[in-house]
Amino acid sequence: MNKQFKFILRDYLRIYLYLILSLGCLSSQTYNISGIILDFQNKEPIGDVNIFIDNSHFGTTTDSAGYFNLMLNEQLEENSELNIKMIGYKDLILPLDVLKSKICQGCLSHQIILGEILIKSQLLELEPIHIHAHQHKTSQISDISMSGQKLNENLNGNIATTLINQPNIGISSFGVATSKPVLRGFSGDRFLIAKEGSLIGDLSQTSLDHAITLEMTEVNEIEIIRGPKALVFGSNAIGGVINTSMSGDPKVRFDNFHSKINIGFASFNSGVFGNVFMYIPIKNNQINLSFNNRNTQNQTSPLGELENTQSKTTNSKLIYTRYKQNSYINFTFENYNIDYGIPPSEEGHINGVKIKLIKNTFQINLHRDISINNFNQFDIKYNYIDYQHKEIENNLENPTVGLAKITHNTKIELKSDQSIIGTELNLKQFLPEGFYWTPKTNEIGLSFYGYNEKKINYFDLLYSFRMGYLLIQPQKNNVSFSNLDSDEVVNRNFIYFSSSIGIKKNIDNFEFGSWLMATMRAPQLEELYSDGPHLGTHSYEIGKPDLDLEKIYGNETSIRYNANPLTYSLTTFYNYSPYYYQMSKIGECEEEFLIGETHPCAGADFIEWGSGSSGWLYKFQTKGIESIIKGLEFNLSYNYNKFMASYDFSLVRGYNLTNGLPLSYINPDKHIVILQYNKEIVNYKLRLSKIHSQNRLGEFETYTPSSLLVDLILGYRKNNQKITIQFNNIFNENFYNHLSKLKSVMPEAGRNIVLNFKLFF
Repeated sequence: MNKQFKFILRDYLRIYLYLILSLGCLSSQTYNISGIILDFQNKEPIGDVNIFIDNSHFGTTTDSAGYFNLMLNEQLEENSELNIKMIGYKDLILPLDVLKSKICQGCLSHQIILGEILIKSQLLELEPIHIHAHQHKTSQISDISMSGQKLNENLNGNIATTLINQPNIGISSFGVATSKPVLRGFSGDRFLIAKEGSLIGDLSQTSLDHAITLEMTEVNEIEIIRGPKALVFGSNAIGGVINTSMSGDPKVRFDNFHSKINIGFASFNSGVFGNVFMYIPIKNNQINLSFNNRNTQNQTSPLGELENTQSKTTNSKLIYTRYKQNSYINFTFENYNIDYGIPPSEEGHINGVKIKLIKNTFQINLHRDISINNFNQFDIKYNYIDYQHKEIENNLENPTVGLAKITHNTKIELKSDQSIIGTELNLKQFLPEGFYWTPKTNEIGLSFYGYNEKKINYFDLLYSFRMGYLLIQPQKNNVSFSNLDSDEVVNRNFIYFSSSIGIKKNIDNFEFGSWLMATMRAPQLEELYSDGPHLGTHSYEIGKPDLDLEKIYGNETSIRYNANPLTYSLTTFYNYSPYYYQMSKIGECEEEFLIGETHPCAGADFIEWGSGSSGWLYKFQTKGIESIIKGLEFNLSYNYNKFMASYDFSLVRGYNLTNGLPLSYINPDKHIVILQYNKEIVNYKLRLSKIHSQNRLGEFETYTPSSLLVDLILGYRKNNQKITIQFNNIFNENFYNHLSKLKSVMPEAGRNIVLNFKLFF
């Protein structure tokens, strides 16, 4: 890190430490009651449970991890009782032993730690009236949440394959290890992937061959967040935010030792995986330990085995949390390693490519319960991420291309149930190496953001903003560019402002929501100054140094009808961009290339020679185009006793207005029908997925036929164990994923069995 980075980081941390010390004495609560609500049968955490004290105005709800923290600023009576209520569960009343509460030294706050609280489910006999869904009122109708049984039934090796059966979500990939979700036609950096509210800090969204560094066996919940609240995570959230809740959240505190074991198997690539997670409480401290291992062989399809698609992943994590009366400090150390292969291709790599990825993370999380105006939480997070990615051609020993990134990310937030304000500082160093002439670069990013919701007459108003500054400083010393003019490689700075406003309204059984969003996104280093082969994507990538801010203006409108047993919803969205980044081929050779012979397009300016094992790679370059992406999502579901049936239809259309063509790499239309039957400890699910052919082709795209996939999922749950078996693509259908870069080589996985076993103790 250079001196300028160190001075900025030092001064910023001084300001943060001053804020912590200044806020240290602001809390005046008398009692602090905490615990975690779990399902009595399966020990799964339950979110949005109502927690309150009778005959008082003090109450709260549990978060997605089942945790609650109720603060009271008045004296409790000795016979006070805590009420716990949740639709679908028996009410529970707990007496509070006020005399045995712990008082912290040097303050007036008492602490009552209730630990695990188990509540039992019950059958409901409801009048035909509207029951509002137990979700935070800021959620959008189109938001998606997966946890518990729903997550287990979809859980796969990465987040893209886990989400694939949701509306308008596709997958782009160069093999299973590199799979990335595509939301409503938006890929790359136009939506965000976060872990516990913080961006994961890898380069998976800047290039297709970089794996997402997220271990799925530790994921407790996946949320797709849309609308105004998405700007809390970043300015480029027009496609939404995929936020994951992980095991080891410091809000989850235990009184006794707890452990979770997760093991599984996938047949299509002979994949085996295992995870052990331990919670170790020691007085006012808690240590969490996690160990993961995942090994896969070459993936198979109905046409055979796809070479060089094996992977090996190891992941270990140490989490330490120190709890105080109304605050905690949390430290996380994580090491993530994955070695995986990119399959061979006639275009550049006849033997395939090996990729080694290492990511080391150190995180500090400071949390304090406060009382400042309407805010009741104060958080500071600091993330240090050391990320390395190396590409090695299979016939060589040393890396041909490498890219390292060092990140220092600091975030400060004040929160309440209705409002969030915060600031974020990002310091990054990009360190390319090998036959890759993209310059070493420093980045400084500073942003301020806010979110608020308020009730106005008979509707809820939601609004947010995010403004920021980004400085990109390429270092040109001793760099000889191959396709860029050195005079164009200069410092660039960008000022951006993104904003959103929305409304929500409930009328009897109907819920209506609509929002507008204007986003700006600064170009990334690769989009500006890339100059070199990217072996994992079979391409030679060239940046465009004069790129301006990408701007997208979007709207979503939704309506939902909910009256037991019938629910249906319709969502439409429309996004216009006067300047949309697109990296595409400069040209394409129409003649067939035969290995060992002279290339038929030798000398063409759209081919770079000497960059791959077969001697050539297509050139790709970023350009700005005018575009439209629009579509709709329709859901219909019916619940009767233990039976559930649902139907989802989704479509998206993309238009390249500059060239008068369809926009490249857009999801095809998709129908999903689910029939489900739930018994006490076993549930059965049949899923039919109809994916349409894609003949709306952008520049240099190829047609993909339609397909019908049939899946059967069995789930077993009893006491502290869960078993899920997925029988995917039962009839071994030849299925070509339109967004995959491999469809010219091999179809997607054929018949596949996924086994997942979880044990809690």
